[in-house]
Amino acid sequence: MTCLLAGLLVWASVVPVEARRDERSSRSEAAHRDSLSLDEAVARVRRDTGGRVLSAEARENRGRTTYRIKVLMRDGSVRVVNVDAQSGETH
Repeated sequence: MTCLLAGLLVWASVVPVEARRDERSSRSEAAHRDSLSLDEAVARVRRDTGGRVLSAEARENRGRTTYRIKVLMRDGSVRVVNVDAQSGETH
């Protein structure tokens, strides 16, 4: 009987921790779904600039993802556009 009660106490203390972990994971997945993918960022930059995309890469900085997209403009110049994955803002 003592073992059964001890087992129930251990189980009861673990369940809330797992529930909190699942909640954090769900929030993280939701934030990722709301963010811009690299392909979406490339398409947006191509559309906005009218240029040809030469390269695109994802970079992590302080937990935020930004995309560095290099574009060949119609006048022959090369422009680098940085896109924030979360907000979609370009810099």
